[in-house]
Amino acid sequence: MDQDKSNKLLREFVRQSMKEYFKKTDGFPINNIYGLVVGEVEKPLIEETIKYCKGNQSKASEILGLSRGTLRKKMKQYNIT
Repeated sequence: MDQDKSNKLLREFVRQSMKEYFKKTDGFPINNIYGLVVGEVEKPLIEETIKYCKGNQSKASEILGLSRGTLRKKMKQYNIT
């Protein structure tokens, strides 16, 4: 799969998920949706990337586009070993 197709697939998944979220929360107050989404996505993103890299933090940080120090900081923040 090429990068453009992969990006569109992820974008469409997020779009559909947000539509469903807003539909299900109809009538309830919503705030800080950006923080909510980032908080819910970041931990599994890091966990699955590290698994994909078989624990290699250097490779995971490269794939994620983070410095190794930032990756370690986020692993500590989310209690990822």
